[in-house]
Amino acid sequence: MMRSFISFFGIITVAISVLIGQTAEPERIVARYQLPSTERERVVDFERIRIEVRFEPERTRVTGRVVHSFIPLRTRVDSIVLDGVRMSIRSIRSGSRELTYRTTDSTVVIYGSWRYPQRDSVAIEYECMPQRGLYFPGWDDSTGKKRKQIWTQGQPFDTRHWVPIYDYPNDKAITETVITFDTSYYVLSNGALRSRSVNGDGTATWHYAMTKPHATYLIMLAIGKYGVSERRTRSGLPLRLLYYADQPDWAEPTYRYSAEMVDFLDSLLGVTFPWESYAQVPVQDYIAGAMENTTATVFGDFFHGDSRAALDRSYVGVNMHELTHQWFGDFITQRDERSIWLHESFATFYPKLFFQRFFGDDHYQWMRRGEQNAALGAAQNNSLPILHRQSGTARIYSKGSAVLDMLMDVVGEEHFHRAITHYLRSHVYGTVETRDFENAFADAVGMNLSWFFDQWLYRGGEPSYRVHYAPVSDPQTGQQWIEFTVEQIQVHDALQLLFRMPIRFQVHYRDGSSEQVRVWIADRTEKVRVPNPRKQQVAFALFDPGSVILKRVDFPKSTAELIEQTRRAPLMIDRYDALEALIADSTLDDSLLARLLVERFSAERFYAIRSLAIRTLMRRQSLHRFADVRAVISGAFHDSDIEVRRAAVTALRTVPDWLRRDLEIALSDSSYQIAATVLERLSTAYPDRALGYVNRLDGCAGAHYRVRITCERIRAEHGDSTAYARLVDFASPRYEFITRDLAINALRTLNWCNPTLARYLLGARFHFNQRLATVAQDAIGFFARQSKYRSLFLQAASGLPHRWQREQLEQQLP
Repeated sequence: MMRSFISFFGIITVAISVLIGQTAEPERIVARYQLPSTERERVVDFERIRIEVRFEPERTRVTGRVVHSFIPLRTRVDSIVLDGVRMSIRSIRSGSRELTYRTTDSTVVIYGSWRYPQRDSVAIEYECMPQRGLYFPGWDDSTGKKRKQIWTQGQPFDTRHWVPIYDYPNDKAITETVITFDTSYYVLSNGALRSRSVNGDGTATWHYAMTKPHATYLIMLAIGKYGVSERRTRSGLPLRLLYYADQPDWAEPTYRYSAEMVDFLDSLLGVTFPWESYAQVPVQDYIAGAMENTTATVFGDFFHGDSRAALDRSYVGVNMHELTHQWFGDFITQRDERSIWLHESFATFYPKLFFQRFFGDDHYQWMRRGEQNAALGAAQNNSLPILHRQSGTARIYSKGSAVLDMLMDVVGEEHFHRAITHYLRSHVYGTVETRDFENAFADAVGMNLSWFFDQWLYRGGEPSYRVHYAPVSDPQTGQQWIEFTVEQIQVHDALQLLFRMPIRFQVHYRDGSSEQVRVWIADRTEKVRVPNPRKQQVAFALFDPGSVILKRVDFPKSTAELIEQTRRAPLMIDRYDALEALIADSTLDDSLLARLLVERFSAERFYAIRSLAIRTLMRRQSLHRFADVRAVISGAFHDSDIEVRRAAVTALRTVPDWLRRDLEIALSDSSYQIAATVLERLSTAYPDRALGYVNRLDGCAGAHYRVRITCERIRAEHGDSTAYARLVDFASPRYEFITRDLAINALRTLNWCNPTLARYLLGARFHFNQRLATVAQDAIGFFARQSKYRSLFLQAASGLPHRWQREQLEQQLP
């Protein structure tokens, strides 16, 4: 049937393929998201870039000189356009020749005459005061308490804010950076440190240089007071792991497994680490989680802390994610924005494999389930494909990683890794797009996977299956099977076709035996038979055991089947799903549910199932009448697995008397977050004991002063008027953004504001860290709705330095 289609989200076109057979088959329209290339045109190829910079951090000023060496790509070039936001240009020269130029708010246009293939260079002297791309936290703190740093964040297109440059990933250049700054600070940049020379004016000049080309959004620098932990991988790669110089004990818990991660990827990818060195550096008030700058990852210092802080926010997964980018993103780089999944999906996928190798398959299954949940959550809003520029984080990271999982399952692990190696080696220090990855399977292992890439990357949606089974037999031979009926019930239109995937069907019989088949499912309805050679009764059946395929499933099962599955399924995720289904069954008798939850909590080793069990036991008050349930709950607060203890504490809403002693012991938990949460629960349940509980934790600050801020809030609630001033101080610019967030929210809970807090909130409202800015904006709205506080913000607004800030505040406070 012919259909017409209109533009969807503004950029969809329809490709029509007419299939004509020997019979009079009707025309079929195959529609596909065709995303126009956004790749930027360029007239020269920049080969080398040398950046020399000095800073006036109190004024957020950069003084620099950049030399671009290039070769024309066109026969004649009369102008070169560089990206440069509000640059003040002093001069532009080519050798001794002065060049004419023109600047706009976002570009620097250089005029001259260049002919292919004659190489040339231009040297630009400039000044700027970047609003993005390069940040100066701590220099506005007159008390000197906050760490003073300078750091960059170039992705996606922010390097242009502190250096005039071609700022797009389809051109890669060999860079070197020369940074002059105070001798008491450590300076890090891309590549190897060539030299450090001390000048006569109290400054030092650091010279870093790359030996291979990379994209300009990956140019970085970080300046601060750091110590360095040096390690080497099996291949001899030097690792420089920076830590806050005043906290040397934070290095080990932060950088745990760092060398092992490099060794793991070296072996698995078949391409050793592609750069001359690798460094990592924590920075405060970071605007993201971490950034994979070439040879030097920058990450938020909320991942940098002591061994107790690492229990609450481990850097291991993020560390592995950013390391993977050194291959996928830095070594080979997207040609344009459509291909960003080739960076982020791979950097999400390989940490799963690392966790599987080092911590077990249960971790792998659980991480995969998290990705699938994120992707299916995004599908509730729209059905955009991964390659759509508006597909969103959940698809670029999570769904893309799940797709790589399925691809590895379809082709087999050996073929998958061989194709990945071929893909990397075929595009050394180059740029790539999705078809390059697809072609790697054709070239390396001879597989045409266009059908897979089409349905999972170029099209939107996910399959939704309805499944049921029944025993069948052959009356003549007596042979028996278990026959599954599988229906694809997802929306079926031109842009969301039926999915074609190989799926495993597994039947477990009452005698303990099992049978499995793997069958391609492609039609709307299909029948699949699994042998029942011993003519046994079914204990339980699994459709896609291990949950490899990203999908929704409607597969009704009886209580007896679910109980068997939660006890006997070989893979953790299948046991988890069965237990979750039993918990959701409102008809299940309390005594049976309690018995199952206690049983599974004791029998399982992985925290996901044990946490599910303890959360349910905690929240279902009707189960607390059983003695064995109370015993399990009491023990959960002292469990050796921190995730189980965390689940128990977060599920706790009220504290019954029979749990008080366990909670009081949990005040000494090794986790700062658990200790703070327990303090809140106990103080609420036993207000007459609250200050005693606070005194027990008085000497514990916690990461980002979490515990101390909780203590001060409780003191204020119990009449200590001096606690308010201490909370206001924690909300000041003396502290990094998470501490300020915690303090602001504590004061909001207390519904308390004064002129000093109002001033701090206005400053935070326009902070470059959007997480802090959002918390401050919400708090301003909360307080300003109250007449007793509104005037504080109106008065403080007069001190804002910019008119646009005052105008935005006036809009918020009509």
